[in-house]
Amino acid sequence: MNKEKTENLFAVNGMMDLRKNEILRLLDPPAGFRLWHGGPTVLGCLRGVKARQAAWRPGNDRNSIWMLTLHMAYWKYAVRRRLLDLPQGIFPRKPSNFPAVPDFRSEDAWKKDRALLKSEDRKLVEAIKDLDSERLDDTLPSGNRTADHLFGIVLHDAYHVAQIQLIKRLYMDLNEN
Repeated sequence: MNKEKTENLFAVNGMMDLRKNEILRLLDPPAGFRLWHGGPTVLGCLRGVKARQAAWRPGNDRNSIWMLTLHMAYWKYAVRRRLLDLPQGIFPRKPSNFPAVPDFRSEDAWKKDRALLKSEDRKLVEAIKDLDSERLDDTLPSGNRTADHLFGIVLHDAYHVAQIQLIKRLYMDLNEN
């Protein structure tokens, strides 16, 4: 893909804001585009993961893929809530930050929690697309700029996707025998 064609893929509302475009490109890459780290997206890293593998914890005090999935869903919601000035407490799972994994860890429950992440991911991407680029430098009540929150969620995703990839490998290595 040549540079001009790539840049045109990321034009937003006919205007180019490089920060907003980069955020969207990293959160929602176009088909066929490989992320800089060569790894999968938030949703891509969960492909093929079954409930048993998602619920497995590499240690008693370590997070499972399922826990990280809910954590990422929560933070996508939290950033969107701050962008849109939505009321607190409307995320469908409790507690916040690391919502509880269901007691009954069925494939259906896992599918629903993956769908929750996908829904929160889509809602955040749409909120960013609709965001006036001039708001990127606004200071939010936290004291950080809007752009800081958006780049923060990009980094948050990359960090947890890497954790999930490592947990998947550990699980496969330990369960091959």
